[in-house]
Amino acid sequence: MRTGKSNGAARVALCGVFGALALALMLMGGILPAATFAAPAFAGILIMPAAVEFGVRTGALLYAAIGILALFAVPDKEMALIFLFFLGYYPLVKIYLERIRPRTARWAAKLALFNVCVFAMYWLILAVFPLPEVAQEYAEMGRAFLAALIVLANVTFVLYDVAVARLVGLYCAKLRPRLLHRP
Repeated sequence: MRTGKSNGAARVALCGVFGALALALMLMGGILPAATFAAPAFAGILIMPAAVEFGVRTGALLYAAIGILALFAVPDKEMALIFLFFLGYYPLVKIYLERIRPRTARWAAKLALFNVCVFAMYWLILAVFPLPEVAQEYAEMGRAFLAALIVLANVTFVLYDVAVARLVGLYCAKLRPRLLHRP
């Protein structure tokens, strides 16, 4: 689908379908408490086909559109902020982070980005634009539990990073040829 002249209708259609799926996932994520992190993760992955087909700039525009709509439409504001602050754009940034050599420096950059974004987001949630339910939840946790939660979040992020790479490979190898099959 990626040619010298991109078909505008194909771009709008693909971005519309994947954007609607991502927003629907975010809306349905409010139903299950565990989906606070899973829904934005899957929604971020749904941005990748647009980036693969039409470039990172198109993927970034789709991310921005989904993020703005999520802020207004998704009842769980923590979920919307998780998408905006990290999980929505990370699959796009990953493309550039993969160029870092050696591997240890690449993982250090990825983990640093993750931790800075997560701490900035929760600082905003707790200090600047307080969400009372989130503040109460963290106030009830002890420091040891919070430290364990941070370690677990980093492990989960590493798994997410690997999953994004594999899912993009799967899209390119299996789904893309079927979507682009022309008789």
